[in-house]
Amino acid sequence: MTRMRGAAGTASAAARRSLRGALAPSTAPVWIAAVLLVALAIAFLSLGGLRAASRAPGAAAADQEVRTSLYAITVHDAELVDEVEEHYWKAKPDEQILLLSVRLENLTDHPVSLIGAADGVTSRLIDSSSPLLSLSEVTATDAGRAWRDDGSRGTPVLQPGVPAEVVIGWPVPRGSFADGDVRLNVQEAREVAGQIILSSSSITWRRTALVARITVGLTS
Repeated sequence: MTRMRGAAGTASAAARRSLRGALAPSTAPVWIAAVLLVALAIAFLSLGGLRAASRAPGAAAADQEVRTSLYAITVHDAELVDEVEEHYWKAKPDEQILLLSVRLENLTDHPVSLIGAADGVTSRLIDSSSPLLSLSEVTATDAGRAWRDDGSRGTPVLQPGVPAEVVIGWPVPRGSFADGDVRLNVQEAREVAGQIILSSSSITWRRTALVARITVGLTS
């Protein structure tokens, strides 16, 4: 029993000496540094320090190509019209039709259609609730349309690695571009295969990040 009390006393004395040493003035800088590090860590985490950094979209202008992993686009010019006779498209009284003349290139190894699907591939470039190409700061009043600028009919299908000159149009409220500039959002995308209700061989382009915003002045 005496030996046990002696061992306990020794341990207690050692603990008191350790505590006095830790609280000694000479160790104050160490404690201050530790507290500061903890405070910085808490602030870092509270500000989202471990979240993925968001990248601001790049700025592009007319005739400047923007490339994503699946497609590339260059906007040549933009204009507002009241009617596109050859495609039997007429704007409502409070609307106008915005037309963008663009160059599109399919960077994948299979054909894709600008609207709908081609060979089991749905690009969602235009006709989607989350399209890859959309107007910035302006909401189209109806679905977009697209055709080749050579006058051919039918929805353009982009062959792999073959650039195509295309016209894309949206109906927009009249007076939407007071500053004379049109801004087009360009989204990155990834291919997703094997949806639940679709064939396992089907492919859908699903947008991810906004990579660029193209600004083009309206032609008179």
